[in-house]
Amino acid sequence: MTIFFDDVSMPEVNKWGDQTTLELVRLAVEYGGFYFLDKDKRGDFKTCENLQYLAAKQHPGSGKNDIPNRLKRNFFIFNL
Repeated sequence: MTIFFDDVSMPEVNKWGDQTTLELVRLAVEYGGFYFLDKDKRGDFKTCENLQYLAAKQHPGSGKNDIPNRLKRNFFIFNL
């Protein structure tokens, strides 16, 4: 399955310099899944297999933010 993230340059940067939604994307791409937050399953890891990730973004500026380098390193980037 292919997952497409449209306009990843949109999330607002918080006061610590993070973009929390993009950190969740990075977690899914790098670790291949997510941790449960429900009380009864807290800390259990859900693995997601056979996924491909595709993302689109605009150049930083005019209300668009740059994405973190920790997320960029997981993608092949080219400019059209």
